Amino acid sequence: MKFRSVVATSATAVLAVGGVTMMAAPAQADLVTTCSGHGGAITLPTDLVVPTGESCYLDGTTVQGDVTVNEEANLHIVGGEIEGEVTVEPDGYFDSSDSSLAGEVTNKGSYGTYLENSTGEGLNAVPVEDVDNDGFVYVIDSSISSVAAEVGGVYVSGSRISQGAESDGAEYTDIVDSVLRGDLTVNGSQSGGILCDSEVLGAVSYTDGAGPVAVGAGEQENFCDFVNYIDGDLTVTDISGGAYIDNNIIGGALVTENNSPVAEVGDNNRVRGDLDTEEVALSTFGAEVMAEFEAHEAELEAEVEELRSETIEEALESGPAF
Repeated sequence: MKFRSVVATSATAVLAVGGVTMMAAPAQADLVTTCSGHGGAITLPTDLVVPTGESCYLDGTTVQGDVTVNEEANLHIVGGEIEGEVTVEPDGYFDSSDSSLAGEVTNKGSYGTYLENSTGEGLNAVPVEDVDNDGFVYVIDSSISSVAAEVGGVYVSGSRISQGAESDGAEYTDIVDSVLRGDLTVNGSQSGGILCDSEVLGAVSYTDGAGPVAVGAGEQENFCDFVNYIDGDLTVTDISGGAYIDNNIIGGALVTENNSPVAEVGDNNRVRGDLDTEEVALSTFGAEVMAEFEAHEAELEAEVEELRSETIEEALESGPAF
């Protein structure tokens, strides 16, 4: 299984906006630019809205205000900058590549948000009443402040999170080949989560979830290549779908309690603090467990490839946006 990958890059079109820069004061609350189509390397001193059902593709654009991706709308920004906050409404999609996001990004019942080689502040996924779509948070090779998710799937790979990550009721939370400077808290996960080849400069806890949960998970073929480093405690409690723990350096205590089945703990954990565990020896993953972990990444990768292609194609067909 290949956890770390780069989504296929779509062909970049030559945009029709001739690099004109609009020099103006910072964005005003009553000024809004709508985007349906494609735009190039200009500076917009306004808020930006992608209208319902439309697609917007920005290449090198700077937006000095807030951005709203309306219902069933799509926005892909590459090599650009957004100085305000980004709100993605129900069934909307936001895609940022090689871009800077100065404000928080919030999924409100959206289809999903994808960040690749981008920098930003908090990335949040919140539930919306009467909206079935849980959305996803997919972060690749990026540097952001935090992740907080109450819905959807969370997948972070090759990234740095400066203030930790928290999911409470999300479908799953996978952290691969990443650095978190803060706690990782996963509560009430429906499909578990993994922590693989990563460093957490804080505590890690998995509680009240359906699982499976894999932290390091031993020397499973094609799974994790290196050990995890966890600066604080590692706590895995009340997980019902299976818990697998191995190949971890733990600066605090290791706690595994009330898991059903009993947590499987390998011999390759180095624990500096106390051991408070109910455990059995680590076994080899069953095929169904590996398949579930593989599906997290594979499904998100396929969705992003399709959405990115559709967004760019629709935006180019719509013509210049400004």
